[in-house]
Amino acid sequence: MIVRALVAVSALIGALALPAAAAPASRGAGAELPARAFQAWCSASSLCTYVPTGDAGASSLRRGGARWAGADDRFTRAQARRAGGPVAYYPMMLGGIAVAVNVPGIQGHNVDLRGTTIAEIFSGTIRNWNDKRIRQTNLHHPLPRNLPITLCVPARPSGESWDFSEYLARVSAIFRRQVGGASPRPKWRAPKIVRTPRMTAVGDCMQANRGAITFLPIADAMREGLTSHVVAVGKRERVTHGKGVSARTVVRNVFTHPTGTAIAKAGRMSTARATSAPTLDLLNSPVPGAYPITTEAYAVTRSDRPINRLTLRTLRYFLSPAAQRRLQGLGYAPLPANLATVTRARLAAAR
Repeated sequence: MIVRALVAVSALIGALALPAAAAPASRGAGAELPARAFQAWCSASSLCTYVPTGDAGASSLRRGGARWAGADDRFTRAQARRAGGPVAYYPMMLGGIAVAVNVPGIQGHNVDLRGTTIAEIFSGTIRNWNDKRIRQTNLHHPLPRNLPITLCVPARPSGESWDFSEYLARVSAIFRRQVGGASPRPKWRAPKIVRTPRMTAVGDCMQANRGAITFLPIADAMREGLTSHVVAVGKRERVTHGKGVSARTVVRNVFTHPTGTAIAKAGRMSTARATSAPTLDLLNSPVPGAYPITTEAYAVTRSDRPINRLTLRTLRYFLSPAAQRRLQGLGYAPLPANLATVTRARLAAAR
């Protein structure tokens, strides 16, 4: 009896000494724009892992390397083919593409650029910081007399490039003619272009080159301490002055930084509109005060396969009030309540 007890105790001690088996995790991979949020959520919940593989996220769905993919727009035809089957989109957050500049003598945060001006810079039409179209919206700041503009852009295809070029194509006929429409690898046109090996390096490129301009997720700008370089982007809005019979409505340029509040405003839409298409369209939102280059991020699954229990639990957690509240401090905006309700209903129907 004593021997048996000693054996049992030894076995118990041995079991306690062994490392605990790693808890299963729902694997995600894909777009870089929502990576900071997905990784923070996975770390807080211990439900999942997320690797920002960019365009390769769709392929992971086909191979089974990931249970869900991160996306910042609807899959292109090529991505849809690589996914290997039909997919379902579940909106999880709102994000913004920031425009950042390195202009000596003026803090980027004080620079105002119309959307059309940005489009003409990235199409090579505006080539110098003393161009009159830049001066018109920055009359109170000392712009350099003769400083060529350098574009810092990612060399590899990216969802951020797609979103940014789609916005520029919408606001500028010149951009559409010179560069084309939305593309994960646009044919930017400028005298000086520096192509970085990855999207996450464009901020370093901007800082290293006088007169540089770039685009990147505002979440990345916050993480890299670049918010002082981020410009305000302008769009035309109807503004009403006065009330009643004396009210007067004018159309003017309103310049907005990619703050959480301005990004959230772009997500205001009717529930009917939110349910009418598998993905949202928030670029160049007409909502007053909305940041013009607002996009959305999704968790994407194969719709011809059942969502396993852990992945379903993971996606439900992403939509929880606690997870959504974390977004503001990470450089994103939470889903409006009606969009979150629509997404939960989609998940419930997918089971």
